[in-house]
Parts: sequence; C-alpha cells; structure tokens
Amino acid sequence: MMGANGDSEFEIRLRDLIRRVEAWSYADSDAGVGVPVELADTLAVLTLSAPSAALRRGLRRAQDALDDGLPAEALAAELYRLRDQLRVGPQESGPASPSR
Repeated sequence: MMGANGDSEFEIRLRDLIRRVEAWSYADSDAGVGVPVELADTLAVLTLSAPSAALRRGLRRAQDALDDGLPAEALAAELYRLRDQLRVGPQESGPASPSR
C-alpha cells in the first residue's frame, strides 16, 4: 500500500518509528519507562513486514541496540541507515561473478 506521496506503508511506519525514537531521546529518562517496550513491539512488526532481507537484518540490529540498553541515538542511527537504504534502493549483494 502506498501513501499519498508514493511512499510505501513500510516507509511511513519506519519514519514514524524514527520520530518516536527521536522524541524518546529528548524526553526525561523517567518519562519513558514503557517506551522501550513499545519500540520493541514496533520493531518486531516492522521486521516481519520488511520488504528485503537487508532491511530485516538492519531492523534486527536496531532491536539488538535497544535490547542492549544502548542510547536512543544508537537506535536512531540504525533506523536512519535503513531509511537511507530505502531511498537508494536495495543493495543486496548477489553471488560473485566468475573471473574471465
């Protein structure tokens, strides 16, 4: 499903997640007690709906950062990489071509 500006539902949900992580990053630490759990749930859903294996791996890295208790900035950085990857298209590496 595409949004009004041609973005896929996945892209829209990823941007929404980035906004939530940014807001969490700037919030008081006490104010966001349940936020990591909500973010983890959203990451799990996004991982299941990711349109490529590379995006799924990136979302798992973001989940690992969250699970490891890394700062919100580390999680956001991984999500920015995924957003940028969506903009340039898939960069999946295929099998090496034989040399001649």
